[in-house]
Amino acid sequence: MVDDDPCLLELLGARFRAAGFECDAAECLAEAAELLRRSRYDAVLLDVRLGDEDGLDALPVILRESPTTRVFVMTAKGSIEVAVDAMERGATSFLVKTGDPAALVEGLKARLGFQAGVSGASGVQSPLDVSQAGAFPHSNLRACDFGLVGESQALQRVMDYVDILRDVDSRVLITGESGTGKEVVAKALHSTSARAGKRFEAINCGAIPEALLESELFGHKRGAFTDAKTDHKGFFETCSDGTLFLDEIGEMPLQLQVKLLRVLQESRVTPVGSNQSIKVNTRVVAATNRSLEEEVRKGRFREDLYYRLSVLKIHLPPLRERTSDIPLLVNHFLAMFNARFGKNVEAPSREIMARLVARPWPGNIRELQNAVERGVVLARDGKLRIDHMIEDAGIPGADTPAPLQNPLQNPLQNPITAGTAVTAAAMVDYLAMPLSEAKENFEKLYLRELLKLSRGNISEAARMCGRYRADIYRLMVKYGMTRECLKEELGA
Repeated sequence: MVDDDPCLLELLGARFRAAGFECDAAECLAEAAELLRRSRYDAVLLDVRLGDEDGLDALPVILRESPTTRVFVMTAKGSIEVAVDAMERGATSFLVKTGDPAALVEGLKARLGFQAGVSGASGVQSPLDVSQAGAFPHSNLRACDFGLVGESQALQRVMDYVDILRDVDSRVLITGESGTGKEVVAKALHSTSARAGKRFEAINCGAIPEALLESELFGHKRGAFTDAKTDHKGFFETCSDGTLFLDEIGEMPLQLQVKLLRVLQESRVTPVGSNQSIKVNTRVVAATNRSLEEEVRKGRFREDLYYRLSVLKIHLPPLRERTSDIPLLVNHFLAMFNARFGKNVEAPSREIMARLVARPWPGNIRELQNAVERGVVLARDGKLRIDHMIEDAGIPGADTPAPLQNPLQNPLQNPITAGTAVTAAAMVDYLAMPLSEAKENFEKLYLRELLKLSRGNISEAARMCGRYRADIYRLMVKYGMTRECLKEELGA
């Protein structure tokens, strides 16, 4: 615990120890650095304001001394920018400092998955053991009230961002592969905001013809076109005071992008066939499975619209990056479809669950949900069968992920790393090292070449390797890489 208030530290210490934690306290960054040099910690609770010091300045020190330690930043209510900045610089999550020590303790316990009596010596619950996955009873599922199911750090980060944004009304851009749950997150953003009691509408910009999409968004007047028999209100008007979710925004035609930009700038819409605008107060949340930055570079998406939509961004990881959540999702969907179809199909066996966890799931959560639905519908003896759930279950190698297309993840085809990372000579050197040292050497080399390829752009580097910006910063700190050194190497 790092805080400049000794009374709070004493109260927090007593609460944490009563909850089963072992804890130490520091009143300044120097004390915290000394403790980190002497001991290993599962978590650090860090206050942002430490007298004249900025608590966020401690993040590089903590991550350098103990890269595996999870850092939770304490912020005052409403400090949205600080919380987002902390997480982008490597913090695991944030906790709102309410003045109630008990609330802080409970908040940290929830984020660590701490359970008295089942935790290890460190007080942190052990990771999910796939061999036990089949034993999960439906009643023990931990699902977010808004349909976000899982306990992985990747999903917790998403939930934390949703929590951060509950008190703001800014536009949000949600990115991620198809089937990762972007609409679920959009609904969560709406349901936790001040607009929760108002209307939420979702529209897929890539599934509706351009002429109809314009009418659906902005409305039309009677006689505006052949089939316009009556006036029609668009979603911007019907969702005024509510939230409009624009899915697959990257598919929107350029002509409509211009009109959407004007609506976002002026908060007014002009129905098709009308010369009078209407004032609207609609929050826009957009989503895409494309790289809009790339679409902007190729001239297929307006740069000014991109910046209007991406005031805040949330990235959803693919299911293959949160495999520990698969058993929870399977049992969540099993309970849902049992209730829907009036069945009582048992939880999957350990063998089936292991197959499901090993599968790459290119269609992500949507594909997994469909597989469970098929399994429940086709179950005849109250038991799930893998061949009912997965059509290619009997094909050798079907559960093996397809080769990655990113050249950085296939060094032999990458001109930058070819001849350095995986040559025969380099492999001999790697084989002479302990595995942990070889991993670190490769990770450092991978990171350096990744940053060279992205020209030092952290956001681009994170996109290329499928990780968060915070992960890139954490690795840079771990291996002593700075932007200044990169600029010198790149000749920038």
